[in-house]
Amino acid sequence: MTRELERVEPVPVEEARSDVRLLGPSLFAWATAAVALGLPTSGHLTVAVLAALVAAGVAGVATLTGWGPHRADRPGSSGPGQAVALALSLVVLTQVAAGAQSSLRARGGVLERARDRAAVTALVTVTGDPIEVSSVRGEPRVLVDVTARVLEVRGRRVEVSAPLLLTGGPELSRLRWREDVRVAGRLGSVDPEDDRVATLAVRGEPVSVAPPGLVARSAERLRSGLRAAVDGAPSDARGLLPGLVIGDTARTPEDLTAAMRATGMTHLTAVSGSNVAVVTGLVLALCIALGVPRWLRPVLAGLALAGFVVLARPEPSVVRAAAMGAIGLLGMSRSRRSAGLPVLGAAVVVVLVLDPWLARSYGFALSTLATLGLLLFTRPWGDAIGARLPARLRPLGPALAIPVAAQVMTAPVVVLLQGSVSVVGVLANLLAAPLVPPATIAGVVAALVSVVSARAAALVGWAGVLPTEVIARVARWFATIPGGTVNWPDGGLGAVLLAALFLVLVLTGRSMVSGVRAHPLA
Repeated sequence: MTRELERVEPVPVEEARSDVRLLGPSLFAWATAAVALGLPTSGHLTVAVLAALVAAGVAGVATLTGWGPHRADRPGSSGPGQAVALALSLVVLTQVAAGAQSSLRARGGVLERARDRAAVTALVTVTGDPIEVSSVRGEPRVLVDVTARVLEVRGRRVEVSAPLLLTGGPELSRLRWREDVRVAGRLGSVDPEDDRVATLAVRGEPVSVAPPGLVARSAERLRSGLRAAVDGAPSDARGLLPGLVIGDTARTPEDLTAAMRATGMTHLTAVSGSNVAVVTGLVLALCIALGVPRWLRPVLAGLALAGFVVLARPEPSVVRAAAMGAIGLLGMSRSRRSAGLPVLGAAVVVVLVLDPWLARSYGFALSTLATLGLLLFTRPWGDAIGARLPARLRPLGPALAIPVAAQVMTAPVVVLLQGSVSVVGVLANLLAAPLVPPATIAGVVAALVSVVSARAAALVGWAGVLPTEVIARVARWFATIPGGTVNWPDGGLGAVLLAALFLVLVLTGRSMVSGVRAHPLA
């Protein structure tokens, strides 16, 4: 194994250092954004001004003392002074964006009215699917994310741009994504760091003002076509395939969800960068097989990416997954691997500028860390795995390395969510990984074909049902293994401990393998 690892194509040291220096400032800006989340507009602007002053001071000191590029013969290298100044500059950018968005969300006095629990009539746009939850009294309650456009309070009409959480009864379950509706109710406060400005307890029936637009209707037509295509499938596949393709887990059995959580496979049921990589990778492979000109391939891949975003709905989480998946494809290419880390850093900053409340989002952290794992480990680990496989199976090396790299990087965050570590998760994900691409492709094709023929869509859907059913069986079987899940300290301490353990294993893995081969008995 050591011999195969030594054959892995190395990244030049100076190039790797430059990549890390470009990624590091982005991560620092992200950490600062997470700490500052929930501050009022004035607080964000204060942090931005302080960071700007310190950045200017650091840049001046670097210029006067030469605390800059290491050597003149390396014009592309950057010294620690430039890295610190860049990190602080990114903090200024993200904090100014957070302050501006906080000011925009608070327009119209929404926060004050929420604290006063004011009764309002609101014109809102539905931005999420209705979710049914159980209340304390046992009655079903429905939650829906919306964005308020207009508030009417005591006869006064004000324009706003405030994300709200509607709470109400079964009447909310009929709301459609991107539909404009008029609702009446009472506002309520939320935590300052919440990505919504307030809650709105709805009273009475919502009144539809405008139906969803063309894009929203097209997305729902495709999504309903996929669900209809697998209506006759077994319950596990009927619920899991829409989850694999479009993140729709409404029909996934609860015991299957628990099994996937226990085996670390829940990431399969969320729209992630891996879904994007499968779809765009298939398009690129077809372009190569059909001899499409090189300049046209990115255009077709981009069109496929845009179509998938429409299918899965262009919500922030989906757009984030599309960005991270595109970066993952870029970094997995040998010729452009060096561009992966800088582009990832830029993507983190752009996403936080567009939506500062993602700074504490577990989904954003999981997507970013999984993408980072793909960039750092997929190629070298894939080559090492491929070297151990027969010649015809060596191209599968990177595909097998993807779930391992993603799980290693995301495990510390997963511990924060469930307080346990899946011992069998890596093996379960390895077995499921080769089945995800055919299931995803079949699901996407079934959704597209459903526009023309429901029967043809059902036939194509069954091509995705078979691998999906195997994935469900893998999750259920591994979840029953005694000791498959080990309790682990929860909270920040548990995450740090697990990250340190994986870091030690990654850094010393080669010497450990050599030691085992040299002294197997010991």
